[in-house]
Amino acid sequence: MKMKNIIAGSLLGLSVLQAGLCAATPVQAVVQVSGPDIFTAQSIRSQMEKVANWQWQFIHNKGWANPETNWTNGAMYAGMVALSKITVNPFYTQRLMQIGRDNDWNTGPDRFFADEYCIGQMYAQLYTAHKDPVMITKFRQLADSIVAAPHTEPLDWKNGIHHREWAWCDALFMGPPALGYLSTATGDPRYLETADKLWWKTTDFLFDKADSLYYRDARYFDQKEKNGAKVFWSRGNGWVMGGLARLLDNMPATYANRARFTDLFKKMAYRIAALQTADGTWHASLLDPESYPAKETSGTGFYVYALTWGVNNGILPEKDFMPVIRKGWQALTDCVQPNGKLGFVQVVAAAPGKATADDSEVYGVGAFLLAGSELIKYDLRKSSPDDITLNNTTGLYREDEIVEIPYDQFIAKLDKETRKSFKVTDVLYDQEIPYQLVYEGGKTPKKVLLLVNIAPAASKYLAVKAGAPAPVKARAYGRFVPERKDDYAWENDRMAYRMYGPALEKTPKEMAYGIDVWAKRTTDMVIDTWYKLDNYHHDNGQGLDYYSVGLTLGAGDTAPYGKDTIYFPKNYRTWKRLDNGPLRTTFALTYDTWQAGNIPVSVTKTISLDAGSQLNKMQVQYTFKGEQLPVVTGIVKRKDPGAVLLDEKNGVMGYWEPQHGEDGTLGLGCVFPVAVPGMKTDNVHLLSPGTANSQHPYVYYTGAAWNKGGRITSATEWFNYLEAFAQKIKEPIKVTIQ
Repeated sequence: MKMKNIIAGSLLGLSVLQAGLCAATPVQAVVQVSGPDIFTAQSIRSQMEKVANWQWQFIHNKGWANPETNWTNGAMYAGMVALSKITVNPFYTQRLMQIGRDNDWNTGPDRFFADEYCIGQMYAQLYTAHKDPVMITKFRQLADSIVAAPHTEPLDWKNGIHHREWAWCDALFMGPPALGYLSTATGDPRYLETADKLWWKTTDFLFDKADSLYYRDARYFDQKEKNGAKVFWSRGNGWVMGGLARLLDNMPATYANRARFTDLFKKMAYRIAALQTADGTWHASLLDPESYPAKETSGTGFYVYALTWGVNNGILPEKDFMPVIRKGWQALTDCVQPNGKLGFVQVVAAAPGKATADDSEVYGVGAFLLAGSELIKYDLRKSSPDDITLNNTTGLYREDEIVEIPYDQFIAKLDKETRKSFKVTDVLYDQEIPYQLVYEGGKTPKKVLLLVNIAPAASKYLAVKAGAPAPVKARAYGRFVPERKDDYAWENDRMAYRMYGPALEKTPKEMAYGIDVWAKRTTDMVIDTWYKLDNYHHDNGQGLDYYSVGLTLGAGDTAPYGKDTIYFPKNYRTWKRLDNGPLRTTFALTYDTWQAGNIPVSVTKTISLDAGSQLNKMQVQYTFKGEQLPVVTGIVKRKDPGAVLLDEKNGVMGYWEPQHGEDGTLGLGCVFPVAVPGMKTDNVHLLSPGTANSQHPYVYYTGAAWNKGGRITSATEWFNYLEAFAQKIKEPIKVTIQ
């Protein structure tokens, strides 16, 4: 979905927003839960999405209360990034990306005011996945000036000191983590070192060693609450603890000063845990909660986040802190209204104040989401320690992507009963994951294929349990077609293809060499029906075959090449089907020996097509005498002009054909796992040269899209798909079996 500006005045329509919020999965029924169920990862994820969706809907309806670069929103973005890492829904990342574009990836106008560069945390985190330098260029320039500044002014609350220094405790959430995440993103330690130095400047000034708490700023040193206690603001100290956790998250284990930060974290954690009230929250004033009797969820959210982070990272003992954390999360979820609104958030302030059930602010939502994200980690660690984690390390939405796991690794920790029959489940959504066992023509499984959706830079947590898996509808299929002159045809839920057998050679007028494409607008398998009807050159509502191959490489076939000559073999002679759905179809075609110039050559082409993919995997194994064989991969050109992409650096060759009357337009493309110098066009083909050897197959990917198929409708979209595909094969989803 191409995101539009969602600022007030040009908001996305409600229907579009809702579509974005459920782009990857069916709408989940949100149920108010109570009791122990609220502590399961699935329930926590559901609550997080419910609260986040309410917040985005509120912004959609009412507009932004403060500029998008404002600290209030910066805190919300921190939570939204955390949510984006565990949800299947790409909307949250897409929305954050749009905010970056709205702001031209800049921080707020008051350059040295920490509130104005809190948003740098989000920019650095997005950059880590997307690797687009524009995301951090302006923030990095600001950070360089912060590093270079002398920072010698005293922190007394006068002369506008907060516009230049971290003179108030809130700043320890806004500023240090922003610099810490930038160090992680860039590998430049100066930003973390500066955060370290300035953290302790602020701490030496505002931290009360007797109470292990921070004053909000110098104005509160001598102030007292009604009960005579010192004024320690709950959310202010929540900012500090949240900032500590986030800074430590960006501090290497070997970092020289890490132990000092850890010691401070422990001191504050024990003090904060002792101040939790009977209702599970921390009221606005930590030492005089009776004067502020209402619950307060923004400080509580940051405390639950930080304390759970401490348990997850082995800094705080579980037995001492999990009762406090559970009580706090129960209180937080009790403050979530049926529509997802988080209440009891103290409004923007600098000191303790009232909070009501109707009070909600974006930073409270951010704290809630951060807390939930750590609780999910805790529950997964406790309840699913031996299962599978899939990590998408890219900024791409991995939609309908096949993940391969060697079968022996997959079953290594399964008991005998589970090995007999198992199902794979997404732990956070309690949804079964379709899978296929791959035999590669043998009698025992070689791989397990999982069909998944993973949001940008997100993780998916899978459990393998004994039981009969749900039936999987065929989304990939292929077969030998003797009734049509020995075609071998194959398809998935996107497109269909065929290659030609020996019988076609007996009809010279129909003779063709390369890969043929059938255009589809249905996810159903159509090969058998279309061949039976024998009318597939006409669009019957599901698509048609109008692609012309002839004596060319067609849609991305490969052949030996030399002296500007393509040495075509005759059509394939034998076929072998290795696997046939429901998620992958694989077959091998073997060709008789032919002369490539003076070199006798034979070849076996092993072709795989996965559900959800526009491209086939081609493994072309040549046999010949010698070490190297020049080859070329080609896409046939049409007489009228089309759009051409020759990206040698990323190994992408793309073609968007001219429109073929009422039939529409086909996009063809090839993706190579390495750079391909020398791409070119001639009178017949787009060509990508390569070198094959007789020891290993020549591997690449080729396929097509149809503008009437409803998914890819323009050259820009097709070329973007090919470039993204190239990135995906270079950065596959990472599989961890605990």
